[in-house]
Amino acid sequence: MGLITEETLKMRYITLVKKGILEEDECASYSKKMDINPCIKKKVDKFEDFFVPGTVLLSEKASYRLRVEYPVE
Repeated sequence: MGLITEETLKMRYITLVKKGILEEDECASYSKKMDINPCIKKKVDKFEDFFVPGTVLLSEKASYRLRVEYPVE
């Protein structure tokens, strides 16, 4: 796994929240100006394969999995 910046980590977290995969308050302090919350890193790492490596773009695999595993009502 390549190293990603705190900013990329935060953006990935926000993306996962917007897609409805994570609850917004799971790591409530993600928007505060402080060291990266270990909670965010742990949550985002769990969905590492959802993203194109090194970016905040969702991969094709993620798009498929989101439709299958997290269907939008």
